[in-house]
Amino acid sequence: MNIKKIQEKPMVIHTKQKNQIHSHQPKSVTIKGGNIYTRTRSPKIKAVAVNKNFSKAGKSSPQYRNQKPKKIHLKSTVHGEGNVKEPDKGKLQKKAKESNQSIKGKQTNLHITEQTGAIGARVATDQMEGGKEIQQATYMAHEAFRPVTGIAYLSANALKKQIVERKKRERKKVEAEKKLGKKSETKSTKETARETTSKATNETGKRKTAERATKPGTISPDTARKTTPVAGSMGRVTGIKKKLASGYTSRIAMEAKDTKAANKNRKLAFFLDKMKAQENQQDSIAKLMKDLVTKRAFQWIKTVAPMIGLVLLLLVLVVAMITIPVIAVVAVLYNSPFALFLPPLETGNTVQTVTSAYVAEFNREVTTVASDHVGYEEGQIVYVDYEGTDAIPSNYYDILAVYMVKYGVGDTATIMNDTSKAWLKSVVEDMCSYTTSTGAETETVTEEDGTTSTLTTTYLYVNISLKSYRDMISEYGFNKDEVEMLEEIMSPEYLSMLGWSGSEEEGEPGIGSLIEEEINAILASISDTRQKAVCSYVLHRVGYPYSQELRDSGNYYDCSSLAYYGWKSAGVNISNGGATTAAAEGEKLEKAGKTVTLDAIQPGDLIFYSYTNNRRYRDISHVAIYVGGGKVVEARSIKYGVVYREIPNIGKIVLIGRP
Repeated sequence: MNIKKIQEKPMVIHTKQKNQIHSHQPKSVTIKGGNIYTRTRSPKIKAVAVNKNFSKAGKSSPQYRNQKPKKIHLKSTVHGEGNVKEPDKGKLQKKAKESNQSIKGKQTNLHITEQTGAIGARVATDQMEGGKEIQQATYMAHEAFRPVTGIAYLSANALKKQIVERKKRERKKVEAEKKLGKKSETKSTKETARETTSKATNETGKRKTAERATKPGTISPDTARKTTPVAGSMGRVTGIKKKLASGYTSRIAMEAKDTKAANKNRKLAFFLDKMKAQENQQDSIAKLMKDLVTKRAFQWIKTVAPMIGLVLLLLVLVVAMITIPVIAVVAVLYNSPFALFLPPLETGNTVQTVTSAYVAEFNREVTTVASDHVGYEEGQIVYVDYEGTDAIPSNYYDILAVYMVKYGVGDTATIMNDTSKAWLKSVVEDMCSYTTSTGAETETVTEEDGTTSTLTTTYLYVNISLKSYRDMISEYGFNKDEVEMLEEIMSPEYLSMLGWSGSEEEGEPGIGSLIEEEINAILASISDTRQKAVCSYVLHRVGYPYSQELRDSGNYYDCSSLAYYGWKSAGVNISNGGATTAAAEGEKLEKAGKTVTLDAIQPGDLIFYSYTNNRRYRDISHVAIYVGGGKVVEARSIKYGVVYREIPNIGKIVLIGRP
């Protein structure tokens, strides 16, 4: 077998040529002489010059075969005083015409630019290690950011379109105003000419009429003037009406177009906002509808306003003249303590509701402490030094008045925000407080068999101190004006506006005034001079106001001061070591053995009541003066003052004393 051996071909390794960098050589200029300069051409331009010389003398001409390029000498057009050839006039005109032409540049398409950049990046990374990975990462980044770039492109175009549209509208408005101004100027010129012509015609007509009046059968000038139609005046009025109507119509059309464009831009803004991420969106369909409706309403108002403008303006002026003073007064009141009696500015919490909540919270806390009475057999709530007819005393209205005077001057304290609630809370804490104390009480118990024994009970006392508005005058340092406001708010008239009904004690209100004849009729049945003097004093005080703070002023009374000054007028001092409270007066009389029963009561006797625990003698909190006929005189409360009425609440009577 003949085996043919194929001659192996040599292996050829193909290598890629490196990219050659072609650089542009700038022209070099050297100063040659006084008023010429030498410009050296590049090798390419030199070759062209040699070829041109060869083409003139022949390619095979010996004189150009080894010829070196010449240097071209040009006269200077800036320096020197050489003779310069005048330029051709036609060329100058052509250059001037070309210089006035605008320069226009081609707009490069964004997609072409992106493709060109991608091709350039691929060529640049082909020759480097890891180039493929760089290309893939670039393509992935491009695809990932394509939606963002698309939205940015759309937003930019939309913004640009919006600016262009706005400028077009502004330009149209200016052109319309100019056109309207030119029309008005033209019309005014025509009207002036028409008036001049009309005057001249009228003068000529008057002169001719006067000439004809001298002839028989002619019409007098007065008759002619009366029968001549006022066509010129009517024409001017009609022209003015047409001009106003035309201007009004064009303005309405422009307003409608502006409204339409504004609504379109608002919808576009809403669309762009919805293209954002959910957490970055700030617009809503409700805001969009509100803006669209508001814009449409304004457009309608502008359309209708000229027709009803004068009537509306007069109406607004009349309403303003009436309401502005009222609004000013209301604004002052809402920034004063008397805002307490005005309707609330906001829905929800008011000063009254928040104060009630704070007072109720305080009472719950006190009741809880007394009910638990840990370590003691009983718990008891004590209203320290309370004097009155309420079973559960409260200073709720005092708190309202003090808070409004302290924080309502120059501020709207009736708006219950966090700050005002903190202010009110501090006032409640200053005026409502309690302490605890302990004690034991021993009583004698009689058994069924007649024997007696003692029973001792331990108590936890919760001592409540309720300050009045009078106590806070010195504590808060109120001035004279603030004290007057406090007194006015705490008057029965203003308290009634807040829902205050007076004392919790039931029964008829009593008579608040007595005339002299009625007083004398009551005193006629009293024979004892001391008793008559006491009853006369208290009967003449019926109708006086109630006040514990001003009880010694002679113009205000509380229950115990009325009893003290009544017996003082008869020469008897019923104070107990200087104390003139109801409990102190009752204690003195009982310990002196000067007590009587209800059946043996006489005019001038003092009836003592207990309505609540106050840790005073026998928990006495009220006293009334008996004047005969089953009637008493007592300083009942702030609402009623000193009254004349039937003996109240016999079941609450603790003792009856006769000084």
